[in-house]
Amino acid sequence: MKSGIKLVFKYIVMYLSCLAPRSRKIWVFGAWLGQQFADNPKYLFIEANQMEGIRPIWITKNPQVLREVRKMGYEAYLFASLKGILFQLRAKYAVMCNGISDLNHTFLGRAVFLNVWHGVPLKKVGYDDTMGKNWDSRGQKIRRKIQQFPLGREYVVATSDTFAKIYRSAFRRPSKQILTYGQPRNDIFYDRDHIFPVNEKLQERLKGHKAVLYAPTHRLEGSIPFPLEENFDLKRLDEFCRDHHILFIIRRHFYHFKEEIDLSSYSNILDMTKETLDIQELLMAADLLITDYSSTYIDYLLLDRPVIFYNFDYDSYIEKDREMYFPYEKVTPGMKAETFDELMEGLKQVFSGSDDFAEDRKNVRNLFYCEKGQKAVGKELLEKMKHL
Repeated sequence: MKSGIKLVFKYIVMYLSCLAPRSRKIWVFGAWLGQQFADNPKYLFIEANQMEGIRPIWITKNPQVLREVRKMGYEAYLFASLKGILFQLRAKYAVMCNGISDLNHTFLGRAVFLNVWHGVPLKKVGYDDTMGKNWDSRGQKIRRKIQQFPLGREYVVATSDTFAKIYRSAFRRPSKQILTYGQPRNDIFYDRDHIFPVNEKLQERLKGHKAVLYAPTHRLEGSIPFPLEENFDLKRLDEFCRDHHILFIIRRHFYHFKEEIDLSSYSNILDMTKETLDIQELLMAADLLITDYSSTYIDYLLLDRPVIFYNFDYDSYIEKDREMYFPYEKVTPGMKAETFDELMEGLKQVFSGSDDFAEDRKNVRNLFYCEKGQKAVGKELLEKMKHL
């Protein structure tokens, strides 16, 4: 009963917020359910702070994120604070990457939403994901109808014509609301003006080492622990890395953030899952990426470096977790390892200088990214939004 009353009150406030006078100068940004300063909104936010005529404001539920953003000299407020609510009522534009709950959407009626998403999807997402939430249940349909008027002005950013078609289906948006650009988070790869801060702490950690980044995707939205120790001989891996001056960095998905693993006895294996370090910084530092079904490798293609796909649970993943948009073998340009022994063989090949996948990487890169998406896109995207 209480939850029903609360929901009705929320929708009443949402509709009333449509009456708020909205300023084209005020933009609010949020990411990952208000818990992180990361991903595409982070880089677009930093870019927006360099532009005239925009007042970018970061909205978060996390006090640590609030302190982090303010320490950088930017404006930020808590999700439900008085100023946070006030600026969301006044904002004309709202930028997100996971969904409307990245911000306090109760106060964003008739704002223009920009969904920059959180990666180029290999796995099916949104309404295309038939193995996840039932988006076509009666309750979800009613919810969509209620929210369509106050929250329906949503534009989604795709990276190529291929993904523009996919996003029309995945997000159920008309063609005119799909913007084909690229991912603002990858602007850091082309940062000639150095507007994105250099992570000196990471550079110091990696001094004298090659870097391998292991960045797998989640398993069932984190409802089961990620099987790290079951699929790695950590002692053998550590010895190999020590002998070859490699630092092996583990970065699990956000959904596995709270899982603990003790790596204290290994000198060259480092778990950076819980650090505030952004994944783009790790990708830039990595000489090799190891992943599975994560879209992280699609970003990494822009750097044109080797990738190993450690797909130890491929059959069960496809059966129980997610369907894919493309045949896995055709869009994963790198060695495939189903066992730890095969993974070690791949590591030996890469660090001996062998690379047989350069042409494959180019072909897949051109499938996933339009020409515009293979360079910095932030400024152009912001200028486009200012006229919507």
